[in-house]
Formats: sequence, structure tokens, C-alpha cells
Amino acid sequence: MLTILSVAVWGGLLYGAYYYATDYIDSSIRTVQETNALHVQALNERLDAIQVELEGVKDALEDADRTLASSDSTRAALSQRITELDRQLAQLQQSLNVLRKSPDVKN
Repeated sequence: MLTILSVAVWGGLLYGAYYYATDYIDSSIRTVQETNALHVQALNERLDAIQVELEGVKDALEDADRTLASSDSTRAALSQRITELDRQLAQLQQSLNVLRKSPDVKN
């Protein structure tokens, strides 16, 4: 009888220890899962923020590219206009030289 009672007590202790251990492990797993879910949510928020910033950078680069392209075309137009003005100046200098050499001009 004592052996049956001691086996029953040991069986109860083992079952209680098993129940406590599985409950502790399940609780720990739930805690880790909740923590991981919070970390994943925070990472997703950071990823969304980075994507928004990246879109802003892309827009800024596109604006800079357009500005540079506009600057290049403006620079080319100005260069062409300067070339035209230089040519006109050369023609005016030639005309002035012709006028200076004409016999009607008094020095």
C-alpha cells in the first residue's frame, strides 16, 4: 500500500512538474512571439519611413536632373547667343574700319 501511495505521489509530482514546465515554456514562447511581433511592426514602420524618404530622394534627384538639363540647354543657348554677338561685333569692327579708311572721314 505504501508503494502504491508513493508511486501515486511521485506520479502526481511528475505530472505537476510536466504541467508547470509546459505552461512555462508556452508562456515563454508567447512572450517571445509578442516581442517579435512588436519588433516586426517597428521594423515595418521604419521600412515604410525609409521608403517614403527614398521616394523623396528620387524626386529630388529627378528635379536636380531636370535643373541640370535646363542649365545645360540654357548654357548652350547663351553660348550660341555670345557667338552671334561676337560675330556681329566683328562685322561692326570691320564696318568701322572701312568707315575710318574712307576719304570722307576727318581725323
